[in-house]
Amino acid sequence: MKSKFFVFLLIFVWSTLFSFIPESSYWYPNDIVDWSPETDVNAIYNVSHVPLAERVYGEPITKQARKDVKIMILSIMNSSTSGMPSQGSNNSFKRYPFTFWQYVDYLVAWAGSAGEGIIVPPSADVIDVAHKNGVYVLGTIFFPPNVYGGRRNWVDQLLKKENGEFIIADKLIEIAKYYGFDGWFINQETNGTKEFHVKKMIEFLNYMKRKAPWIKLIWYDAMSATGAVEWQGELNEKNVVFMINNGKRISDAIFVDFRWHSLKRPDTVINTEKTMKKYGISKSDVFMGFDLQARGYYTYSNWPKLINEDGSLKASLGLYCPSWSYYSSKEIEEFWKKEETLWIADHPVLKYNGKEDFFKIEWNKDYEQYKWQAPSKFVVEKSPVTKLPFVTFFNAGHGKAFFVDGVKVSEHEWNNRSLTDVFPTYRWKVDGVMPEISVDYSKAYYGGSSLKFSGKLEKGEESLITLYFTKLKIDTLSSFEAAVKGKGKVRVSLILTFYDNSEEEFLLKLGEDWEKTTYNLLAGRTIKYISLKIKALNSTNYSINLGMIGVIPEKEYDVKNVKGVQIDDVQFEEGLYAQINLHWDKSNAKYYEIYRMLNNGEKELIWVTYNNYTYITEIKRDGKEKETTLEIIGVSEGYTRSEPTKVTFTWPPYPKPKADFEVSDTIVFPGSKVTFKNLSSEVTEKVLWILPGASPNVSWDLTPTVEYPEEGVYSVALVAINTEGEDVKILNPLMVVTKKADKIRNLALGRRAYASSNVPTEKPSMAVDGTVENNSKWCAVGELPHWIVIDFEKEVIISKVVIKHAEAGHEAADWNTKDFRLQVSNDATNWKDVVVVRNNTKGITIHSFAPVKARYFRLFVETPTQVGDRAARIYEIEVYGLDSY
Repeated sequence: MKSKFFVFLLIFVWSTLFSFIPESSYWYPNDIVDWSPETDVNAIYNVSHVPLAERVYGEPITKQARKDVKIMILSIMNSSTSGMPSQGSNNSFKRYPFTFWQYVDYLVAWAGSAGEGIIVPPSADVIDVAHKNGVYVLGTIFFPPNVYGGRRNWVDQLLKKENGEFIIADKLIEIAKYYGFDGWFINQETNGTKEFHVKKMIEFLNYMKRKAPWIKLIWYDAMSATGAVEWQGELNEKNVVFMINNGKRISDAIFVDFRWHSLKRPDTVINTEKTMKKYGISKSDVFMGFDLQARGYYTYSNWPKLINEDGSLKASLGLYCPSWSYYSSKEIEEFWKKEETLWIADHPVLKYNGKEDFFKIEWNKDYEQYKWQAPSKFVVEKSPVTKLPFVTFFNAGHGKAFFVDGVKVSEHEWNNRSLTDVFPTYRWKVDGVMPEISVDYSKAYYGGSSLKFSGKLEKGEESLITLYFTKLKIDTLSSFEAAVKGKGKVRVSLILTFYDNSEEEFLLKLGEDWEKTTYNLLAGRTIKYISLKIKALNSTNYSINLGMIGVIPEKEYDVKNVKGVQIDDVQFEEGLYAQINLHWDKSNAKYYEIYRMLNNGEKELIWVTYNNYTYITEIKRDGKEKETTLEIIGVSEGYTRSEPTKVTFTWPPYPKPKADFEVSDTIVFPGSKVTFKNLSSEVTEKVLWILPGASPNVSWDLTPTVEYPEEGVYSVALVAINTEGEDVKILNPLMVVTKKADKIRNLALGRRAYASSNVPTEKPSMAVDGTVENNSKWCAVGELPHWIVIDFEKEVIISKVVIKHAEAGHEAADWNTKDFRLQVSNDATNWKDVVVVRNNTKGITIHSFAPVKARYFRLFVETPTQVGDRAARIYEIEVYGLDSY
């Protein structure tokens, strides 16, 4: 993955109000020598509490599908190596919600960078959701190419022995066992290693397998048997040594580099098959790599090499960054469309709403045989729905609100993939009329989403959607439950198909509010399929949300009350927001709900977690309350609830306001309109503007627009007021009213620019060339801070700067510059701040300030993105002002 490290630095990131939220782990090799759960304050928050589910194979639904063909995905599950909360957050919707687990056998939580850490275990929520679906999940050990910061001494550190023991290997085993994940993916792409490194690496792998036979180890095809980094693009004698040593398996699988696709190397798959046969390696352990990060399903791939005459595959599939579907999407609806297309594509049986659009993609006629094909058609679906009780709410692990029993109990965005339910096995297997099917975040029975089915049916027409393949043995009297809501002249039912080929149909109540229907299931049969049937009673348009399906044995689900609740730490921001770390004794609950009591006597859900050591990212103060009471409730696997256990924390004194404002322009023509915007702290209750020379010269508006009729230089004052006191911000002078204002122009356009660093093709001059198109930007990498200087070649007067960040150039909003300073100088040595920006999220920022004379302007970037990513991306800098007054 030689070209992937830099791109990985450019991935999405997550921002937070506080700096001490427990983070998912990341290390350099020597960092973990002394690691222990006792010394790592974040460790307890990174523990998974979901065991690996047992899965069963469905029946093949395509002629190409084979059970011995598997899929491994290397996905960017978290948007950055550093700064990633351990369990999600209760104030952000943004998180990659992968749900096509039925096709996946290994998930590698791809991460790591030279600037943050190269050993990265999966976060707790990723482990939980993978294990829920019966998928092995692995951490990443990534030795980057030298050009992207790789250091050979990191390899030496990994392979260091003391008293005959590989000390880091022992720690890697300990970490995997403690956190609860299944193994490690090793990608060694740092140059400078020799044959003795190969011998030690083989010994290292053998050591880990001997010490921990359960651990999964996967080797990436980069470092060869010579010690050199020389990607083979096939399984051969140069890399098979990392799979088998002296006839003994030392790694479970290999991910073959993308070079196998090359038209100039026609025998890569043939050679791979020969090596597999020679060493007795199954096709289920050799994963041929597909690089999807840049173009997803628009990627040309050498399928003809890999496909047998009968349509099956000669080896397994290794998909690098199928997470493209998420990180390339601006809206969540775009993600779901791309996700279905990526996985289902040209599947001969399964349907999805964007299938016609996929077939409309224009491929180069000379390479049409290399167009994307559905990974799903080559493998047999696998289902973890093998154990009772089985309940799904079609919760995608994040939401724009939170619902309990169909009632909205929180208005806040959230994400926690531990809560992701097992999604339907078939997406979508439909007989009859194909409905529109989507994940609906506006309605949910529990969590943040439900499945929406909509469309038009003529009288008597129907849609039969096979949802789940299962192996649910009904050993005792059980309830079969479902919750739906919607409208339309349709009959809605669920159909259970049993292993004895019998079927039973269960009619569901349908109304505009959630209706829950419950039936009894007698013992003695095993459920094979769960299907949804929608039949038109008359010609009708319909819209139905399916919010819950459950098969729950009729028995007592005794869930104990939570005990030992302790608040471990509370930090406050501006007296209005709190972040809390807390824990309690682990109970027999499946998971826990946390509510806060409001002043009006109602309760608001603020967090749901599988971990008894957790945190609440953000609680907003309810008015001027002095205390907040939390309730922790245990929820059983049968979804019964314990009595609440309460704990209280105290708020600091209610704060006085802090005055701040911005202005549209500070050099204006007489008679021009100027708008002032209040930026005072959130506790401000009212403001008073004092504007000498303006008309009007006093205002109580939050955002007044005024005129300055006469030339002159004027001050501005803002008074921010609440019941606790007031604060004043005065800028004197600020406003310059002059007839020369019509001469204001962008003084930066085309000027000489230089910077702290830049990517070769993204130079400083591209930030002052007047365009944001065609990737015209300055991009800096390496050590922080980054800066770019514009030389006006003489002293000028500047009063406004417009910065166009990543989003303005059609990149991700999360790449927008977070913390930066605007500075001026006359000697390019001594710099003065004119604006300091903190916690920016905007794609275009406009900064007006008191006019200042300067020859040089500098943008000084302290935090290039929202969190973690160290690359600055500035598409354009516009500096407005005059040559002279």
